[in-house]
Amino acid sequence: MNIQTEHRDDHTARMVVELETQTLEQAKQTAAKRISKKINIPGFRRGKAPYRVIAKYVGEEAIVEDAVEIISNDVYREALDESKLEPYGPGALEEYHVEPTPTLTFTVPLQPTVALNNYRDVRVEYTAPEVTDEQIDQVMKHLQMEKAVVEDSSRPAALGDRVTLDVHSVIELEDEASDADENEADDSGDEDADEHEHEHEHTHGENDVTFMHAHGEWFMLDPADDPIPGFSEALVGANADETRNFELTLPDDHEEYPGKTVKFDVTVKKVENVTLPPLNDDLAARVTAEEEQPLTLLELRVRTRENMQRELEKEALDKYTNGALDAIMEQAEIKYPDAMVMDQVQQLLQRLDENLRQNRLTLNDYMQIYRQSINDLVAQYRPSAEQIVRRSLTLREIGIAEQLDVTDAALEARLDEMMGMVNEEERVQARALFDNDRLRDSIRESMMRDLILERIAAIARGEAPEIGSEAETSANAE
Repeated sequence: MNIQTEHRDDHTARMVVELETQTLEQAKQTAAKRISKKINIPGFRRGKAPYRVIAKYVGEEAIVEDAVEIISNDVYREALDESKLEPYGPGALEEYHVEPTPTLTFTVPLQPTVALNNYRDVRVEYTAPEVTDEQIDQVMKHLQMEKAVVEDSSRPAALGDRVTLDVHSVIELEDEASDADENEADDSGDEDADEHEHEHEHTHGENDVTFMHAHGEWFMLDPADDPIPGFSEALVGANADETRNFELTLPDDHEEYPGKTVKFDVTVKKVENVTLPPLNDDLAARVTAEEEQPLTLLELRVRTRENMQRELEKEALDKYTNGALDAIMEQAEIKYPDAMVMDQVQQLLQRLDENLRQNRLTLNDYMQIYRQSINDLVAQYRPSAEQIVRRSLTLREIGIAEQLDVTDAALEARLDEMMGMVNEEERVQARALFDNDRLRDSIRESMMRDLILERIAAIARGEAPEIGSEAETSANAE
């Protein structure tokens, strides 16, 4: 067996295997016998016809094709062992030739590789978040709203009212394809143009993105709480059962669509007058009435600030760590076969299917509703799948490079912590659950991910301990 390998740019290998002629001839004999057992050849019982008769009856190519199928798996495994290639997953037979030498050519997806390069030199600036008085005031206002007196109103909506709305809104994204579609629609007859306009009114075009979609939800007409600047003002003066169409512009600092126009179709279902209680110690006592000691307004504000500060710090740290990971990925060399991305796409589609089934829908229903094919879905989910693959590979490689590990002691400590959150009556059942190997592995993986992310943040701040240091060991033991 002669083997030649060629590494390709798509992180696969082309493995060309030359066979001994005798190997293929033996496989052809086996294939012919197998074929003869499945068909009726005049003058012979099944399985008893000689090779030359079978070849004349079904053709030499059919026998060769069956012979290749018989030997391809064994040839692939043997060639893989000799070539020292490290496959990511199953290979595929690309082609075969009989002359001049029996040759089988396989495509082998290779194990991913990650070169982190100078990842420990990556630095990212961290800005500590701070809760503002305005944020606290907003929370207090929401608490007032929870204790407010709400009454139906027959007058037009005004700022400070609560309105129940049906909202449909989209961000229209322009591109060459949509412009071409519009021109084509303009060139068609009046009937086609009317149909195009009617379709646009309901579907808002293939390139549009839903901004808000709500049925029977209430909103406070308060500019400080607007989902987009100008939303409350656009509904001032509207009566119940009135529909308003308007356009608003997203701010320039919007994360995804800065400066884009949003088209709204809003129906006011109900208008209600809201009377807020005074913001004082009495309100604070009502809000905290079920606690051991009701709080004063000042105490409530202090506690709210502390809670918000913790939440903001966690969000900021998560964002900072993700940014640091992105910075490490930018200077790393990450290689993987397309098969790895497609496996991740399949996982995402499976998750989508499971979520749909909870709502008594299937993936086929989803594709029919949104007029998408499976290829459309694959293309839609591919960027996310590729990002997941790149991030997971980088995280794993950092864990290896930093010699991080979740010790058995650390795992048991986490399980004990989780047990402490369970009621006495449920602890026996919980302990049996925690003894499940799959669950323990899942918890360990989650802990490992947290450990790696903590290390990434430390690296980005320039505070990472030396690899293999005592500080690292103690971190694993906690």
